[in-house]
Amino acid sequence: MSRRRPGRQAALIMALAGTCAVAHAAGGHHAVDDATILEPGQCEQESWVSGYRGGGQLLHAGANCRVGPVEFNGAGEHARGDGASATQWNLEMKWARPVTEGFAVGLDLMPVWAARQHPRYAATRLNALATWNVTDSLDLHFNAGHDWLRGDRDLPRGGIAAEWAPVERWSFVAERYLDTQTHYARAGARFAPGPGWSVDTSYAQRLSGPLPSYWTVGLTIALDRK
Repeated sequence: MSRRRPGRQAALIMALAGTCAVAHAAGGHHAVDDATILEPGQCEQESWVSGYRGGGQLLHAGANCRVGPVEFNGAGEHARGDGASATQWNLEMKWARPVTEGFAVGLDLMPVWAARQHPRYAATRLNALATWNVTDSLDLHFNAGHDWLRGDRDLPRGGIAAEWAPVERWSFVAERYLDTQTHYARAGARFAPGPGWSVDTSYAQRLSGPLPSYWTVGLTIALDRK
């Protein structure tokens, strides 16, 4: 049986977008990452599902661990839309360190591979990260980066996010970012009902560009390596 080529909706979803196989401490699925990494020896699992306006869904599953001064992540995504599907995987390497009290910087490198494609290599993303701890309950995150796409033109990316934790167990994120030639504004919330796990949800509104608006619901679970 021959495989169908992904339709336009699936191709847009599986473009190197903000939901593309990235584990972010700032909020799991959020597009603007923070300049922090896990503590030495810690691991966590992140998964989420996104639904796109006009049709299409995306499923993500991944795990990340701190090894020495670097956090490593491996993840996979499967998208369905327009009667077709597409799958891709990534490895991610993230480094971060404080510069002064309340301010940290970092770098995030992520190559991406696509299934049912030859060659399988699809893209590489590099992001420069910065986090400013404004108060005990408010952080600002800044990203600037680039996507190098195989066989296509390279694309800039970046954004700014505010993360606010006014009460115990609850935090809220607001983002404004550029991703795959699309400008988005996103708002989300995270709830940690118990130690070691949390749930989060958000809605990303397209302001301009080719990709659609979408909602996301995610789950993060701490993994015990002992």
